[in-house]
Amino acid sequence: MSEPIIIDALIVGGGCAGLFALNALHAAGMSALLVENNSLGFGQTTSSQGILHAGVKYSLGGLAGDDAKEASDAAHEWIDMLDGGSLNLKNVRVLTRQCYLWRTSGLRGAAGMLGAKLALRTRPESMHESERPAWLAGVSGDVLTLAETVIDPRSLLEELANPHANSLLKGRVISVSQSANHVDIEIESSRRVLVRAQHLIVSAGLGNQDILGLANVADTPMQQRPLRQAMVRGALPMVFGHCIDGAKTRITVTSDVSTGDARDVVWHVGGQIAEDGPAMSESAFARYAMDEITKCIPALAFTGCQFASYPVIRAEPRTGDGRRPAKAFTHTTGRITTIWPVKLVLAPMSAAAIMKQLNHTQRPVCQHMHWPADLPRPKLAARPWETAQWSEIS
Repeated sequence: MSEPIIIDALIVGGGCAGLFALNALHAAGMSALLVENNSLGFGQTTSSQGILHAGVKYSLGGLAGDDAKEASDAAHEWIDMLDGGSLNLKNVRVLTRQCYLWRTSGLRGAAGMLGAKLALRTRPESMHESERPAWLAGVSGDVLTLAETVIDPRSLLEELANPHANSLLKGRVISVSQSANHVDIEIESSRRVLVRAQHLIVSAGLGNQDILGLANVADTPMQQRPLRQAMVRGALPMVFGHCIDGAKTRITVTSDVSTGDARDVVWHVGGQIAEDGPAMSESAFARYAMDEITKCIPALAFTGCQFASYPVIRAEPRTGDGRRPAKAFTHTTGRITTIWPVKLVLAPMSAAAIMKQLNHTQRPVCQHMHWPADLPRPKLAARPWETAQWSEIS
């Protein structure tokens, strides 16, 4: 093995959190490299529905807690970036700037809709029945519009990665050794590489626990929340929104075009059905998901459409009750910082937290650094529907 590559920071994990951190470090003049053992965005980023939550979803219990307020503030920062702000993301595909909220009939749904009307920075607006899209015909009760942006996560990955292609490595971390002055990281790639970094940033999602184990860091426990996302493909309208039932979103639907043909629209469906799905067989989940979708959107028939689903594991910092954490998580042990953004919308805030800490503790070792040209670069992960096994809806 050759001499170590000496840099300011090594990032492990090429999802959106790691790529935001890489962009922030380079913008600050620090030498930073990133290593990904699969493809960029594989797992949690590409399974995201791309919603830049404005906080309303997290206020449905009737109180605008920390998670709702943090998401609301972060969503406004995203608007600046998508408009070409300090981090220029204007080429990211924006699928919509508006989502709908509607409720199922009954008092529980009405109570949930009241929670959505809390005074967050982005407020839902009531919609007259005559203004509703055709696919919401037959929905009883309120329909609201919400200035909530939905992006294509793969497009985001591409925009974050492209300017830093030579700083990305496909490889697997096999050892981590931390001292008072630096962290030594050994990487298995097309050949073995040793990196000596002033700081190690662990943003590998489900892989965080393994990396921390190599480093003998035990004060950052992880939890796993299994989900099963549903997808429907066919001659469908482009739907973006949440059907609310009480304090939960019964379904959340986002849409994209799978082949470039507007007749082949893909719905990506999450919400409560995704949380219920892991306890079911694939066939039982297909029946359950389509039953819920049909009840929430009764105006549409799904004749000629196809269904698919896939499992995903949300890796997060452990909470006392096992539920989704309320905030983005950043924790440092010595020279190793672990991040879990928790939600896509909070990924830039994780990068900002890293920069705030490094600005107090570190001076750049050098200004520029690329991986050696002979080492492989990771590719972008596919969208979920591009690799799914589809079946006809009966």
